[in-house]
Amino acid sequence: MSQYTDPDRSTAIPTGSEHHDALAGSRLRVTGCVQGVGFRPVVYRLATELGLSGSVGNIGSGVEIRLAADTAAVANFCRRLRAECPAHARIDRIAAEPVAFDVAPRNFAVIESQSGEQGARFPPDLAICPPCLAELVDPNNRRYGYPFINCTDCGPRYSLVRALPWDRANTAMADFPLCAACLEEYINPANRRFHAEPIACAECGPHIWLQYAEGRKQEGPPASLLAQCANWLKQGRVLALKGIGGFQLACDAGSATAIARLRRRKHRPAKPFAIMLRDLAGIEAFFTLNEAERTQLAGPAAPILLLPKARLRQAMPGILPEALAPGMACIGVMLASSPLHWLLLSEVGGPLVMTSGNAGGEPLCTDNRQALSALATLADGFLLHNRPILHRCDDSVKAVVAGRPRLVRRARGYVPDPVKLPAGLNGSVLALGADLKNSLCVTGHGQAVLSAHIGDLSSPACLDALRQQLDGLPGLLGMAPRAIAVDLHPEYVSSRLGARLAQERGLPLMRVQHHHAHLVSCLVENGHPPAEPVLGIVLDGLGLGDDGSLWGGECLLADYAGYRRLGRLRPFPLLGGDQASRQPWRNLLAQLTQGLSFRSPLIAELAAAQPALSCLTDARAEALLKMAARFPQTSSAGRLFDAVAALLGVAPLELSFEGEAAMKLEALAEGAPANTCYDFTLSREGELWQLDPAPLWPALLEGLLAGQDKAVLAANFHLSLVRGLCNMVRRLRQQQGVAFTTVALSGGVMQNRLILEPLIEELDAMGLRVLTQSQVPCNDGGIALGQAAIALAQLPVS
Repeated sequence: MSQYTDPDRSTAIPTGSEHHDALAGSRLRVTGCVQGVGFRPVVYRLATELGLSGSVGNIGSGVEIRLAADTAAVANFCRRLRAECPAHARIDRIAAEPVAFDVAPRNFAVIESQSGEQGARFPPDLAICPPCLAELVDPNNRRYGYPFINCTDCGPRYSLVRALPWDRANTAMADFPLCAACLEEYINPANRRFHAEPIACAECGPHIWLQYAEGRKQEGPPASLLAQCANWLKQGRVLALKGIGGFQLACDAGSATAIARLRRRKHRPAKPFAIMLRDLAGIEAFFTLNEAERTQLAGPAAPILLLPKARLRQAMPGILPEALAPGMACIGVMLASSPLHWLLLSEVGGPLVMTSGNAGGEPLCTDNRQALSALATLADGFLLHNRPILHRCDDSVKAVVAGRPRLVRRARGYVPDPVKLPAGLNGSVLALGADLKNSLCVTGHGQAVLSAHIGDLSSPACLDALRQQLDGLPGLLGMAPRAIAVDLHPEYVSSRLGARLAQERGLPLMRVQHHHAHLVSCLVENGHPPAEPVLGIVLDGLGLGDDGSLWGGECLLADYAGYRRLGRLRPFPLLGGDQASRQPWRNLLAQLTQGLSFRSPLIAELAAAQPALSCLTDARAEALLKMAARFPQTSSAGRLFDAVAALLGVAPLELSFEGEAAMKLEALAEGAPANTCYDFTLSREGELWQLDPAPLWPALLEGLLAGQDKAVLAANFHLSLVRGLCNMVRRLRQQQGVAFTTVALSGGVMQNRLILEPLIEELDAMGLRVLTQSQVPCNDGGIALGQAAIALAQLPVS
């Protein structure tokens, strides 16, 4: 049998004698993101336009098309299908084989889906599209004001799916039989809701109601219910509402009183709140936006986008209280991600705080009964609906840094979009990620899929959420892991869980070093070849190193299968162990006393000038230093930022959330002119190059005591660290036996614009190729991707 192959070489179409019979034809199996995106309707319309007979239907691994047509007609059909496939679809491959029809089909039909081999892809939850929005506000449309309007181009997908193929019976809409009007649209090839599985209207679909904190229920037309919600919000009350992937808590974003009330109830004293506005015009009334930001905000993912406060319009002072994001450089902003949000914001007429509907540290509530219990002390009222949420999915967070949109938290709008694995990384593994910002990763079919953000596994409820993902995600995606990858740290909750799973399932357990995983996650996203070494600069909080110490400021020469540690920040003791990660002054004490005596007049003068730092000279500090040898050593860049933030007075004595000190230090430095670059000493310690910040401390202390602007000192620190890292890279390039042309940047510190942007610029000026992350967070939320890729590279070929 000869074959015709289309121009991109991924469609093989049989030719030859098989097609001389009038009943002969082709069976096309299409894989990629081809379910839940209106793909079958497009196939139907295209085949009908071309006068072809046959059928199309979902199968477990994608879509199957049967065409009673000759070779030339099939080839033309495939070319047109690739060119005209729906906006949210992506065709990976069209595999073709000859097929004989027992009876010649008279027309083209959409047929019932078939189960079987799994592995089909389907899209994330999609924000409301322009045609649906136009219907939502049209008084003459039968879906006017209906909070669950959707079509083949928009609406919930991932949060609704139970199983594949993507059919209504396999979604949370199975309990909502179509009314006659919706059924007519569903079966009408000319309608854009042709085979739109979540299709609904007020007659047959989900509905909303209000529930008061004391338990009283209120039903009625959506418009009157939403007007009541708007009244509550304008009175400063807190509303819990059931969104797309879970519950959210809302309050008036212009009311410092309402924000303070929500902070008090949620025990969230300082962590920033995001705000939601109805449309792009509403955001542009507050912020000056560039084109990249407009594109991200208005895209179908509708993420939270971090916008600099510096670009708040001068005509709008005081409208958005500082309490939204106290001491931060940015405010998180998003557009209405569903019709329900759009309608509520239309009633309110202004921005709303929109934050995760959970108690502190817990996963999102998804069930009405659960929310009424868990959020009872947080919310004054509940806006509920009866469409089930099958998969928890928080709001995604993005920032535009160094000219590129970068995910900070990957969830709604992006999950379960896969990341393509480089050639040579084959097979299926399950990686359990880290304990903070946890997400898991499963690979198969040449792709890696990250779960939605799960959270901090110190919470038993978050651990339960991880277990649910472990049980459901691989099966939904048709992936059967043959190994389990975990962090090197044996006491991580995720590592212990992975070890138990590996034992129960009889699978190999792969323990992966934390910073190697960060680095490889960057390589995977950039499609870097597995066997080509790069230099990785990985800066983060803490991760167990292979020498038993806690790493966090690393230079690694690595490929996917292994690494060699070449350099680090100078280690210092974590005074008090885990407490040093929560109390920045402990890191300041450790750093100061490495370069200065505990009895140094400079330290005494600092403590006298800043009463908040009197702890640096008290008996507890002296006792900690005497016990320093008992505490673990760390090369953590994150703890270095904590120390500088404590010195400059922007870090609280006790952090209320991870990263708080570093974020406030970045905000302090934002826009300030760096006028001095402090030296970092570069020296050789055995086999390692070591970057020592000791000279930094006298310079910062003297500047601070002399009354220099703290913002300038903060800017100087950021620039000095960048220059120090670049000096280390230059030295490593000169070292015998070390060769690299590419540098990969990863770890949570790379979210800092004042580090990432100048580091990219300076490394690029050195003639190096620089890889950074955009699709997957560079923080611990992306580490499972690196774990999975390393496991695939290290597993023996089966």
